[in-house]
Amino acid sequence: MNKTKPIILHLPVLLITEINCKLIAHTPLFKYKIEYFYYVLNHLSIQQNQQKDNDFYSLNISHLKKVAVSNIDQYIKYLEKVKILLSDNIYQVGKKSKYYKINEDYLKGLHTQIEIEPKTRLHTKITEDIRRKRAHYSRLEPHLSVMQKELLKLDFDYTGALKWINENAKGEVKKMSYINSIQALKDKRFRYFKRNNKNKRLDTNITNLKGELKQFIKGDHTVIDVCNSQPFLLAILIENIINNNRDTYCCYLQEETIVKTFGIKRIKRISIFNQNEEKQDLVNFSMFYNSVLNGSLYEDFIAHYGNGVNRKDVKIILFKVLFSSNKKQNLIPFKDEKNVFKSVYPFIYDCIYNFKKDDKKNNLLPIYLQRLESYLFIDCIAKELVQNGIVPLTVHDSVIIPTKYKEKALDIIKGVVLKELGVMPSFNIESLKPLPNELRLAI
Repeated sequence: MNKTKPIILHLPVLLITEINCKLIAHTPLFKYKIEYFYYVLNHLSIQQNQQKDNDFYSLNISHLKKVAVSNIDQYIKYLEKVKILLSDNIYQVGKKSKYYKINEDYLKGLHTQIEIEPKTRLHTKITEDIRRKRAHYSRLEPHLSVMQKELLKLDFDYTGALKWINENAKGEVKKMSYINSIQALKDKRFRYFKRNNKNKRLDTNITNLKGELKQFIKGDHTVIDVCNSQPFLLAILIENIINNNRDTYCCYLQEETIVKTFGIKRIKRISIFNQNEEKQDLVNFSMFYNSVLNGSLYEDFIAHYGNGVNRKDVKIILFKVLFSSNKKQNLIPFKDEKNVFKSVYPFIYDCIYNFKKDDKKNNLLPIYLQRLESYLFIDCIAKELVQNGIVPLTVHDSVIIPTKYKEKALDIIKGVVLKELGVMPSFNIESLKPLPNELRLAI
């Protein structure tokens, strides 16, 4: 690591000007260094990118104290007091800290670079934090170690990406967030590669990069993913529960793991629901199962429900049904969307409801599906690809590979999925770089 290079933060000029004006007009009652204000705002921008479409965003105060300065909470309180930071004002002792967002009034206009110079305390602390986070790289499994090194070598068109951001980013908050995400790629010290302990997903700069910005990865690449991945894995889970007779290599689909995750009561309830359906000669599960297996879930949903819904509507409905709680303060979140889904797939809705029943944290089903997906793509598919000389970039339910290996990679992926799950889903295969409009129309 080149310790002599400054660390670059990107902030809007107007925001920087406003901070300086506030510090003059309302001098803090504590001794401060202005770079810590900049660092808090830059850190919050990164959280906005990682936490996606939330209204307010969490700040890891303990991390900020470790990386910046021990009284960083005073900096945050000051920024909130002068209304550069806005908060949700929701604080629960031991449960939830206040969440924040940057006042959008100060995010307009041009962005500029803030340089954190070498030998400053902040530069040293950030550098030490990077070194600590990279200490685990030596303990990575062999295929993950190869993938991590490939990420460090990745070449990216920063000029093209910045041009796209300036022309297409909707809102200054997102613009700032996207700029910081490509800056983290540009300064290789900030390229990260880590498994999430909760859901076992592999988090990298690429997984958190906006989809449209991935086209600026240099080289000819192809993306391969499983169609309707999460609904597909849900169907595989339900099918294992109601049949319990299909051989599988996948540890997450073994009866012991499923019962340990969801509890025997939930599993029995779903089995009883299925038996009742069979008695009534219903084919609801078969409809859903065949749709996800054929990769036609969205189209089939539209055909069965009608009423003017489109693919985007169906995606939103599925997301809300899968990931929202059954009840919240005696109300049913997204009740309308759930009723729409239930009208098409009543048995699947009952299964989802029972997976979530008495789950106070509402995370058993989402985490299980994410772990199953991570096992399939990171521990099985990526491993097999690397062993065959194809080093992928992974984005949860997809792999990005050099186009010259497309056919070989697809054969490997199909073989792994069939071995682990016992069935063959449909796949999306497309170029990472979008076709020009004139070529798209010609095809």
